[in-house]
Amino acid sequence: MKGVVVRSNGLWNTERGDLWAVIVVGAAVALGSVWSIIMSLIEIVPNSDVPVRVQLVGETFDLPIGPDGAPVEAGVDEITVHVSDLPVASHVSAMGAAIVPSLAVIAVAVCVLLLCRNLLRGEFFSRTNTRLVITTSMVIAFGWVITLLFTVMASNGALAQIEARPVYESVQFHLDWYAVLAAMAVGALGAAFHAGERMQRDTEGLV
Repeated sequence: MKGVVVRSNGLWNTERGDLWAVIVVGAAVALGSVWSIIMSLIEIVPNSDVPVRVQLVGETFDLPIGPDGAPVEAGVDEITVHVSDLPVASHVSAMGAAIVPSLAVIAVAVCVLLLCRNLLRGEFFSRTNTRLVITTSMVIAFGWVITLLFTVMASNGALAQIEARPVYESVQFHLDWYAVLAAMAVGALGAAFHAGERMQRDTEGLV
């Protein structure tokens, strides 16, 4: 049936070039994320001057950003504290907060690379592609949640270690709505792939 022929012909010219470009960029992003993980582990594993991000709200500090280094009052919504000899739980959380986002990026890149490979082969609406898209959505969502949890635990441990009691009341963790919206958008795309897969199966059954 002619309606199914497009599945075996694949994408050519511009479309194939676009997919190859995505593959190259995805591979570069994955390699960059691996390098980021290595550098983060080198910085955090020794447990000496570990950088820990702390998100704040309504906090002001005098920063030396005026003329000749004069202090100027400025609102600060995020600081990075460097702490040594973190407790085990806080140390592990600091590592998790640093490497989980990169691991999520690598997982998403792998799913996208596999999806592009299948599209280059002319395989569009298939069960494999649907699973790849849905997996991408789940990785984005769970990666964001796990990163947030590790960030909370690491920042609380770091502030307790340096006894920064005046800052505790200003600590507030911001929701990354971009990650939520991205997960929802990719999830909707997965639903579209599933519908296309079912329609293609029904069409092939009519042959």
